Amino acid sequence: MANTQLSDATHILAYIALNQDKSEIKSSSIAESINTSPSLIRRMMSKLKQAGLLNATKGAARPSLTKDPDKISLLDIYLAISPDNKLLNVDEKTNATCPVGSVIPDVLDHYYQEVQSSAEARMAKINLQELLDDVQVIQKKSQLI
Repeated sequence: MANTQLSDATHILAYIALNQDKSEIKSSSIAESINTSPSLIRRMMSKLKQAGLLNATKGAARPSLTKDPDKISLLDIYLAISPDNKLLNVDEKTNATCPVGSVIPDVLDHYYQEVQSSAEARMAKINLQELLDDVQVIQKKSQLI
């Protein structure tokens, strides 16, 4: 099953950035945009706040980014939401008496670490502003149709 936390956390920050001109931004509005529950949004916003990416006060519907969107990388968001999670996990419960099962975890771990490093390096180069720009371009195109 795919983990969508990075997608949802990025969505939250984008929603807040693109709606800063509104008088309030409620977790219920963000939840409706993501198609999830407001309580999940509040938990994710708490993680984003703890990571220093979001200013949010309990009871006040005025969250804001702590930095300009071009200073927030996809890696920053990823680390805020899942600091200890890996993109890929090796099944360590293989049969230790099997010639394949006894070594495949170590072999995969090596390659998975390479994938993790490559993904994190690429995420560090993508910033929230780029994503916001893409959202706005696509929104404008859809309005022309």
